[in-house]
Amino acid sequence: MIDGYDDESVDYTFDIEVDEDDWESIIQMQVNELSCLVESEGIQRPGQFANGRRTSSHLVYPIVAYDAKRCPCPTVLGLVLTGLEGKTLFFGMKIKDLSVGLVDYMNDLLEFEGMPIGVQWNPADVFIEAKVATILLPDDILFARENGWIEMMSQVRDGKRSTHRLAVAKMGRMALAHEKQKRAYKELGEESLDEK
Repeated sequence: MIDGYDDESVDYTFDIEVDEDDWESIIQMQVNELSCLVESEGIQRPGQFANGRRTSSHLVYPIVAYDAKRCPCPTVLGLVLTGLEGKTLFFGMKIKDLSVGLVDYMNDLLEFEGMPIGVQWNPADVFIEAKVATILLPDDILFARENGWIEMMSQVRDGKRSTHRLAVAKMGRMALAHEKQKRAYKELGEESLDEK
């Protein structure tokens, strides 16, 4: 186990109930917190224009984990910062930043895959690979509002919805080029304008 939590008799599952109606605001608060960390650490988006300037985009894709028993509250493991020319930067939690329960869960996933415990694996990678986490895109938000967040995450887990890892890693902000993502992005943008 990592960080000295090797007492196998302890149950690190949670008995927390989070109202599904609160998921979006819970996720947004975590995104805001991680965005502040990105800024305070001086992390810049990848890629530069010919004049040396960087993009002024504030577009981020949160990496959200959920499991009914092991991670019952939506947890933002990191952010994908989009840059220029399809470049992206993944910023997120390290193992030491995870709750004891998530570290235990991650170790179980690593053991299942036959991977060594104690290596500083990227938690977002491990949870995305296990389909416990997804990179949240605009269409996911609209789907979750209509069908429920738990249903959306269940479909990711069952392979019926994408984790979006490949599209985001290879295309960056162009992951929004797909028609359903464009429509959803536009709809969410109009909502935020209406709120002002």
